[in-house]
Amino acid sequence: MVKKKKRKLIGLVLTMLLLAVILTYNPISVRLMTVGVAVYYQIDPAIFYRLIRTESNFRSFAISRKQAIGLGQMQDKTAQYMNQDHKRGLLFVPFYNLRLSAVYLKYLQQKYDGNWSLVLAAYNWGETNVSRRIGSKKIELETNYQERFRDIPETYNYIGKILPGRKKA
Repeated sequence: MVKKKKRKLIGLVLTMLLLAVILTYNPISVRLMTVGVAVYYQIDPAIFYRLIRTESNFRSFAISRKQAIGLGQMQDKTAQYMNQDHKRGLLFVPFYNLRLSAVYLKYLQQKYDGNWSLVLAAYNWGETNVSRRIGSKKIELETNYQERFRDIPETYNYIGKILPGRKKA
């Protein structure tokens, strides 16, 4: 009788774990998490949603040629920069990856005075490259800096994918 109850309990626990994994990695759940994280971190949900779609197409296990991982395509070194307690492999966990991506975006928003074209350029091409390109010029919130990256087609197109039909600043 005790063995039967133990087996039932183990079966229930395994079922719950499987359900948790399915819900966590389900494409619909990932999209809902993306919007929820954006709202929590006070990031425009449409921009954050398009960023994640552009980076990984909502695939939690995506890995780029440059070893960027997960939904927000973050590299381990960037994750470590944003979270000193970062552990290798955690970028495959959707909520963790989205949270770090949002934290990094907020950091970049502060660094580039809220100018989305520069924030997105830095997210894609690297903040060092963008800072070097901008130099000591004063950043204006309403200015569209996308044209400054025309010679970097990936970054130029990236900004256009995430901020289409909008004021690019």
